[in-house]
Amino acid sequence: MLSIDNTPSSKQNIKNMKTISTKSKWIATDGWRGYSEPVNAIGGCNHTGSWSDSPCPTDVVKKELNGFKKILKHKGIRFKTFACNTSNVFCQSVYLLVDPENKERGKELAKEYSKVDGVRLFYSC
Repeated sequence: MLSIDNTPSSKQNIKNMKTISTKSKWIATDGWRGYSEPVNAIGGCNHTGSWSDSPCPTDVVKKELNGFKKILKHKGIRFKTFACNTSNVFCQSVYLLVDPENKERGKELAKEYSKVDGVRLFYSC
């Protein structure tokens, strides 16, 4: 699955990683299926791996998440990448999380980004 490098590149990133909570809630889609969603998630992509028939392939997931990360960096919004399991064994959800004070602004930006031409997997939470 997606290799998420959470290796901090600076002391500031270490601080950010400690302050953004990854607490999640289970979203049930029916009696036995669903997915986890972090309470501080603002957007993300489903990821189904690098197989030739993957509807949410790794390269597209990385490209779209990195595109939105650039926007967050430009706006000075701290974030963390976090992956969660779903009830589909072939899929994981990869989210971008922010601290609670930036959550509403982050959601607005995520909603705008999800509508950009060429973005097909990224969704706002």
